[in-house]
Amino acid sequence: MEIQLSWQVVFTLLSLVVTAMKTPAKNLPITDKAILITGCDRGIGYILAKQLDRVGFHVFAGCLQDKEKGSKELRSSCSNRLQTVQLDVSKIWEVKSALQLVQQQIATRGIQLWGIVNNAGICYVGNVEMMTEADMQKIMSVNYMGPVNVCKFFLPLLRRSHGRLVNIASNAGLAPVPLLGVYCASKSALVTMSEVWRYELKMWGIKVATIIPSGYKTGIMSYDMKATGDRWWNQATQTVKDDYGYECFYIKFKQKNRERFLSADFSDICKSVEDALLSPKPQSHYYSGFLAKSLPFIYLYLPIWLSDPLMNVLVNWFEFKPKMSNQRQGDNT
Repeated sequence: MEIQLSWQVVFTLLSLVVTAMKTPAKNLPITDKAILITGCDRGIGYILAKQLDRVGFHVFAGCLQDKEKGSKELRSSCSNRLQTVQLDVSKIWEVKSALQLVQQQIATRGIQLWGIVNNAGICYVGNVEMMTEADMQKIMSVNYMGPVNVCKFFLPLLRRSHGRLVNIASNAGLAPVPLLGVYCASKSALVTMSEVWRYELKMWGIKVATIIPSGYKTGIMSYDMKATGDRWWNQATQTVKDDYGYECFYIKFKQKNRERFLSADFSDICKSVEDALLSPKPQSHYYSGFLAKSLPFIYLYLPIWLSDPLMNVLVNWFEFKPKMSNQRQGDNT
């Protein structure tokens, strides 16, 4: 009888533990919480600003061009809780100006800055021999130093609210993609810095999460590739021009209809960001999209004899045939 009773007690306790683990914790209230989001002109930032406004946050939507289409659409389609902010994260004076505006607004509205979402990012396709130094620095200044600049000035507000820091990185920050080397480096730096912040900011009660998306129509590669190629070609050394050839400066995607392989549904990313902002125990990393987890796993954990062929398939995105390489292949035949 005693043994039977003991097993009943153990079973009951186990059932309670399992139930507790499966029962999601109640999210924190949204009332009087403000969020700063960078890069809201389009893509993830634009959709995220609308979604967080919809669920009740006060949103400061940082836009690279506050008087252009994206910011105008946000102001016209969202509640009066949302306010657009002129914010180029690579320019210290604009970050300082945004801080002053946010400080004034949260004091006037009687709210607190609860969260920062570092989303702004840019990308150029090319290798370091072809890219100009200015363009490489620009990628790093937006994708890595941008979040650093924002945190440097806004973290005092998060310390007072014991709020949340959310950084939008990329699967390209966890695994290499040929011809996206500088972009990969910038996102890798952000991933590492995000983890450093996660440890550093625990003492202040600030929780940090990193979002790893892949395969979305963010518009990050919608820049003028022809004008960029012209600029790079004009500044390249003669040796680089001779070795690579003119065509390599105008890189094309292998998938002619690549857009149909990208998702325009950002709901999974929005859910991840909401959870990172409101869950009592947010995850350290949130992955969205097929390549977000699979690419880093293949690259980091499989043996090279298996990972290299798979990586060659999964990240072989661009047409790129240097002139000198073609000549060498011809000589070998």
